[in-house]
Order: sequence, then C-alpha cells, then structure tokens
Amino acid sequence: MKKILACVLAVVLAFGMCTVAFAASDVTAIDVLSGTVYTYDDDDKAMYLADADDLDANTTYYIPVVDVTSGTAADITKLSDLTNNYKIRNSISDGSSYISSKPAFVIKSVSATYGDYHPVSASKTAFITFTTADKFNMEEVDLDMTIKVYPDESSYDISLNGVAQVVGTSTPAEIEEFTNSTICYRETEASSYFLVPSGAPIVTFDDIDDEIEMEFGDDDEEVVFIVNATNQKDLFLRLDTEDEALEDKYPNAELEIRYFAGNNKTFRKTGELTIPTDLDDGDEPYLYEVVDGKLTLCEDAKYDSSDEAFVIKTNKLGNYVISDTKLVDEDADDSDEDGDSTDSTDSSGDATTNPDTGANDFVGLAVALAVVSVAGIAVAKKR
Repeated sequence: MKKILACVLAVVLAFGMCTVAFAASDVTAIDVLSGTVYTYDDDDKAMYLADADDLDANTTYYIPVVDVTSGTAADITKLSDLTNNYKIRNSISDGSSYISSKPAFVIKSVSATYGDYHPVSASKTAFITFTTADKFNMEEVDLDMTIKVYPDESSYDISLNGVAQVVGTSTPAEIEEFTNSTICYRETEASSYFLVPSGAPIVTFDDIDDEIEMEFGDDDEEVVFIVNATNQKDLFLRLDTEDEALEDKYPNAELEIRYFAGNNKTFRKTGELTIPTDLDDGDEPYLYEVVDGKLTLCEDAKYDSSDEAFVIKTNKLGNYVISDTKLVDEDADDSDEDGDSTDSTDSSGDATTNPDTGANDFVGLAVALAVVSVAGIAVAKKR
C-alpha cells in the first residue's frame, strides 16, 4: 500500500509541476459585417439575405465576421480563432423572452450566398448567430437588442463594416441593427384552395364566406382540412412532423408525427381532416392523439383503406401520431390495479456493507489522492 501511495504522489507532483502552452490565435483584427443579416438553408448550405428590422419567429440569423489582421479580408475557418481573442455579450431591453439562443460565434459551411456578402475563399466561414423563439404568438413583438463584441486584450481590433470601432482599447464594439426590430410569424391569406407553408403559419380568413380546402406539409406528409370558414378569425396553423422524444420512447414502432403547433387552432365550424399514412402494410395502422401529454387512441377516426388515410370530423386540429403497432403508455406500468403507484425500494432501511475485499484500502487511496492534489495546487500557487 505504501508503495502505491508513493507512486501516486510522484505522478501527481509531476503533473502539478508541468505547464501546458496553448497556441495563441493569429486573428487579432476582425470586421463584423453588421449591415447585413442572413438566414441559412441547411439543405443547400446557402445564406439568404434577411431584414434586420422584421425578424421571423423561430428562425436563426447570421452576421458575417471576417479576419482583417493582414489588412485584407480573409475567412475565419476555426472557431477557436475567434473565441480565444474575442467575446460576445448582449443587452436586451425589449423582447428578451423572444430570443431563444443568445448571440454567439459559429462556423458554417457555405456553398452559396444571396445578398451583399460572399465568403472570401473558403467554404467555411465565421458568423455571429442568434435564434428567435417559437412561442406561437399571433402578434408581433418589439425587440431592442444590442450585440457587444469585446476583445480579450487591448491589442485586438474590431471593425464594423470596415469602420474601426475598437483599436488599442478593451471597450466593446456595439452592433445596433436590432435596436428597433420586430419579431413575428408570417401570414398566409386563405382562399378556396391553398397550401399553408410552415414559414407562414398565421392564416387570415378576411374574404372567405364559404367552404375552403387547406393543405399542410409536402407530398409525402400532405394533410388536408376542409371546413366552412365563414366569419372565421385568424388562426395559428402549422404542421410539425417530428417528435424525437416520442420516437425514442417507442424505438420498435414506426411512427408518423402530425402535430398542429400552438394553442390557437380551433375553428368555428366542424370540418373534415384527412391524414394519409405510409404505414399500411396490410394491417390497419393505429391513430393516436396527444392530449395533456398522453397518447389517446382516436376511436372516432375512420380509416379509409383504399386511400390509406384517416378521416376525422373535428373543429380543432390536434397533435396526432400514426403507428404501425399498438402503443402502450409506459406510465401505466408504474401503477397497480387500484391506481396507486408501486415502489420497489426496500423500506427496511438496512444499509449494505462491503465484504472485506480490500475496498477500505481503495477508500484510503482516494483520500490520499485528494490530499496530494490539494498540496500540489498549493505548491503551484506559491510558485
């Protein structure tokens, strides 16, 4: 045991006396192109010019950042080149709850841009990014946000659109493009037959005085709702098709998610909702609705085997799950027949003890390690 402690002591002291050198970033002057803001398409890896005054809800935005250390613009391809020398803070006086991801540096792969900015040479380049929240609000909200970029040392420079802001000082450069902005969802105007895109979920019915047919999703996920929308007020209608938590809960089931987001999705009149499925392999699939966080079998839904679709008479668009197998709520397994929760923990209160297998020696070793580590830190501080 003494030999083990001696070896451990030697190793800890050796590590305590070592110093690790980190390579400094070569990026000591940056230009934040704050006059422009972009959205990003993951499929096309393309940046699209956006409007800084009118921001869309549930959207991530990007402000380009380039390296001007050498006097000419160059792409920044490593995140550490920024984060080692610069920090970002923000000040939000209005609309803070509608920013779900605060400003931060990020590196993105960009194959094309549509607007004033273009990467200099590399396919990867740097941005300041932030994300607006998905709160299903029908009205626009005001945003007053200032993004502040700080140098870690006074020798690091910052420019905004080519104009030097921070030279030889540790004060921040302030991006003020979002101090008089609004955040809202886009609108779709109803007609006799129309598609509701996910990017414009607020549907207005101003000129409708008859039955309409609405489509949601793409060709593979197309959901149709037919209803008389006379005198119908505006509604938030967006179809979401993912629920990772539910899919993880039922890994052996093949699921199709058809969720109508938000709370304002009830029509004045009852209509017919048609939900097609690709899970018909000869056996009728199961249709559930998520009610108060729990799966409930839609017993009123009718299944059309010829069209491979469920048909529901309803005036409220809910959250639906189609499954190829019957889903069992796992929470039910935690209750007995009387509805009382069961507890498998032994209530005797007896603590178990380790047999004499040398465990006590390892406990002593752990204590010794802790003492030696503290001693090593103290020595390092004195030096």
